[in-house]
Amino acid sequence: MRYRVLMTVLLVLLAAQVISGCATVSTESVETSTAAKNFDALEDKGVVFLYRRGRMVGAASSTQVKVNGIDAGGTGPGTFFRWELRPGKYTFLSSTGESSATIAVDVEAGEVYYIEQTQRMGLDSGRVTMNVRDAKTGKAAVESGNMVVSAYVPE
Repeated sequence: MRYRVLMTVLLVLLAAQVISGCATVSTESVETSTAAKNFDALEDKGVVFLYRRGRMVGAASSTQVKVNGIDAGGTGPGTFFRWELRPGKYTFLSSTGESSATIAVDVEAGEVYYIEQTQRMGLDSGRVTMNVRDAKTGKAAVESGNMVVSAYVPE
């Protein structure tokens, strides 16, 4: 009997933690998000998409993103950022309470880059990784996502 009570209490506490930690991120309007899914290169800037696929693993948390040390906001499942950046070296940092991942991209004018952010289960808030992906993989993921409002405003 004691075992059942203990298990019930643990399940209730776990459910409360999952519900209270659900990822809430500010997304752009449908029109803005659709317009951002233009994958054409720009003559004088590079375009960078940082996306997170819509998966169940890690779905309960927002993953924070910084560009060159400046807060950009957070991603949730099935979301993406889009930045038009001047040529140069940029550092993208993703972090949770449990881990962080950094990736550097040397952005060139006329190029489009796709960075996949992946969150896996961890002990508390999940583990994050980031990888540069090819255009076919990146476009498919961005097409099915919603654009996140970015606090990072390029110069």
